[in-house]
Amino acid sequence: MPKKSKNFLLGIGNTLRGDDGAGSFVAQHFQHRHWIVIDGKSAPENFTSIFKNSHPKLLIIVDAAEMNLAAGSIRLIPLDKVVSLQLSTHSISLSYLIQYLTPYCQEIILIGIQPLSTRIGESLSEPVLKACYLLIDLLKKNQLKSIPTLN
Repeated sequence: MPKKSKNFLLGIGNTLRGDDGAGSFVAQHFQHRHWIVIDGKSAPENFTSIFKNSHPKLLIIVDAAEMNLAAGSIRLIPLDKVVSLQLSTHSISLSYLIQYLTPYCQEIILIGIQPLSTRIGESLSEPVLKACYLLIDLLKKNQLKSIPTLN
């Protein structure tokens, strides 16, 4: 069980399905002393007890999201839009996961990365890989406000 921390990052995605693995990639490559990072892969519900017991101040969830934008686009996704978006291939609906975690987190922020391809057996595309590194940099510099919100 991780120590209580104010900031958590949960990456979600299936690394066997190309750009769907973007959230997992961010989780695997982001390190910061003020953050606890969890790679939820395609079963983020397996980690809900960590958030339930830790009551984070901030939980950032990173996932591939079909937003009808250019591949590699990064957006803050309002939580009320989660139901209408096609997000990742995880086994539980992201809207249910967020609804379950809301009482245990002071704030939840969802960040979507527009995939180019989610075909089985592909690696991250170049635009999505660049977006993942950009997002990691923005997280390290605490510059989330520079990410546009999905309309």
